[in-house]
Amino acid sequence: MIKKSFKFVLSVMTGLILLSSVAHALTLQQAKQQGLIGEANNGYVASVQPTPSPSLRALIDSVNNKRQQGYLQISKKNNLSLDDVTSMAQEKAVKKTLPGLYFQTKTGDWVKK
Repeated sequence: MIKKSFKFVLSVMTGLILLSSVAHALTLQQAKQQGLIGEANNGYVASVQPTPSPSLRALIDSVNNKRQQGYLQISKKNNLSLDDVTSMAQEKAVKKTLPGLYFQTKTGDWVKK
């Protein structure tokens, strides 16, 4: 009986820990507003800081994987190269970047809009 109760409590605690880490995880918009992430010059997002935290790196990777999937679909559907699609996406992202947020110039410098 005690073993079952312990396992139950342990599983509940594990679930709460996972939920709390998700609740504290940054969204893309929050990371942009905090100046941690910006629109990179290649159609993807990147860390404005030289050494992002593991959780920030995970967010960047997740966003970029989704973008890449979308870019591949667009390139196939429209018979365009992936480079053409990412270039167009980057131009659009810079235009849509809100004042106070970062984007990367073609030379690799980060600029606050």
